[in-house]
Order: sequence, then structure tokens, then C-alpha cells
Amino acid sequence: MTTDQAPKSARKSTARPLDKGDAEAARAYAGALIGAAGTSGDVDAALADLAAIRDEVLGPNPRFAAILASSQVPPAEKDRILRDLLEGRVAEVVLNFLRVLNRHGRLGLIAEIADEVRRQWDLKSGRVAVRVRTAAPLDEGQLEAVRKKVARLTPGTPVLQVEIDPELIGGLVVQIGDVVLDASVRNRLEQIRQRLIEGKTHEIQKRRDQFSHSA
Repeated sequence: MTTDQAPKSARKSTARPLDKGDAEAARAYAGALIGAAGTSGDVDAALADLAAIRDEVLGPNPRFAAILASSQVPPAEKDRILRDLLEGRVAEVVLNFLRVLNRHGRLGLIAEIADEVRRQWDLKSGRVAVRVRTAAPLDEGQLEAVRKKVARLTPGTPVLQVEIDPELIGGLVVQIGDVVLDASVRNRLEQIRQRLIEGKTHEIQKRRDQFSHSA
């Protein structure tokens, strides 16, 4: 099981909502990369490279991402950029894959394809992606405790993706698919506030009822 802890700002994906055609293309290309990578170890390495390109190259450099996505930049120029930037730094299958995307005018989908590759590979491998937002880094004991709790809720092997979110006062928020488990201090404070409001409302109603009966 892998775990990644990184500041929230460093893990912003450049993925965007897709129309039907782009979503279908992302799924097809993701499946093609998994097939081309072959063995499990190669797929994991390709996933790591693609995620690094998304998070460390495209995310912090939106202008560069726009150049790759632009139809105004000749494919031959983009191919040169890809080879100069990535050759020898990423797995050969990943570089070849990006060059194929370039030839088909699909470099603008890199972030979305990276997300889709992860989703498909986790599904094939029986792994469940779990997003954990925490106010401070978790030590191994805390991470193992989270894994054990999540494992009771999921049929597969949980893979934790941990984000350090300074906006949280304390505690953590766990997301498994569309299910969000909020154990943050902010959420607990909000629950206490709501109980206080409900208690005050009940007390006011009780006094009104007493006044009405006495009248």
C-alpha cells in the first residue's frame, strides 16, 4: 500500500470537467497506456511518472500546459519540447504515449488521463483510492490506524492519498469515492453549535408552551 503526504497546494490537479467526447477519449487512452505498460511494476512506474508530470510540471506551470494544449503550436514543435524535457527522465512508455497524444492533438487531456489511469488501475488491482485531508502530517501509527478503519468500510485494499490542508483546524476528512467521513475539529465544532442552537430553540418553545398554559 502506498501513501503520499503532500501540502494541499502541491497536489492540485489540472484535471477539468470533460464533455462526453473528451471523457470517452480519456478512458480509451488510459486503457491503452495500461495495456502498453504491461506488467504491474511498469504500470505503477508509468502512473508515478504521469502523475508527476501532472502535479509538478503542468499544475505549477499553466502557461506551459496551455502551450501543449494549443492547436496553434505545431505538433513537431511540441514533440521536440516533450523529448527535450522528458527523455531519460520518465519511462520510455510514458514519453512514447505523450508523443502519441501529441500526434492526435490530445495533449490537453494529460491531467484527465492521469486521473483515469489511476482509477482504472486501482479497479483492476482491487485497490480503493482514499483521499485523506489532515491539518498536520500523520505519523506511521496514525496512518495505519486510518488504513485499518478504512479497510473495514471497503472491499478492496485502501491506498491513501494524504493532503496537508492548513484550512482544517485539526482532525481529518476521509473521502472514499463519493462518501465523505468528516472527523475534523471544524465539523465537531459545527455539530456542537447546532446542538446549542437546537437546545436554545427547544428551551424557547418550552417557555412559550408554559406561558400559553398559564395564560
